[in-house]
Amino acid sequence: MLSMRTILAFGLFSLLIGLTMTQPAHAETDPTGLWLTQNKRSVVSVEPCQENKSMMCGYIHWIIEGGMQFDDKNPDAALHNRPMCGLPIIYGLKKLSANEWGDGKIYKADEGDVYDGQMEMNDDGTLAVSGYVGIPLFGKEQTWTRVNASDYPKCKRAKR
Repeated sequence: MLSMRTILAFGLFSLLIGLTMTQPAHAETDPTGLWLTQNKRSVVSVEPCQENKSMMCGYIHWIIEGGMQFDDKNPDAALHNRPMCGLPIIYGLKKLSANEWGDGKIYKADEGDVYDGQMEMNDDGTLAVSGYVGIPLFGKEQTWTRVNASDYPKCKRAKR
């Protein structure tokens, strides 16, 4: 006959095993890849910066049909003919933790404004991208979704 102590120990062991097996896997922490923006009008390729591989940058990879083709809203009129395809819109984000990057800049091309920026991998595999002035509390955040290149072919640079 089993003692009460043995039954309790076995029950506790079974409970712990069950809880361990039902825990979600840790979310991916590498933001490198293609991300569909929240408004679904473009896909950004997030990758190590060309100038400094220890920082993260983001470049326009895909633009919705009929979307903005040139950097027309840029405050520098000399850049209005710059194609959106391949344009850097995230630059200089430094790794702050396993799933967080900051102290960089984000260019909001449809406004022509540059903001302080940060991004963070969420537990559900999405990417939280924030632009702000001064402190993040006074900014805006978008949630981007990882996508496949086969679904969003690389755009071609428009010409005027």
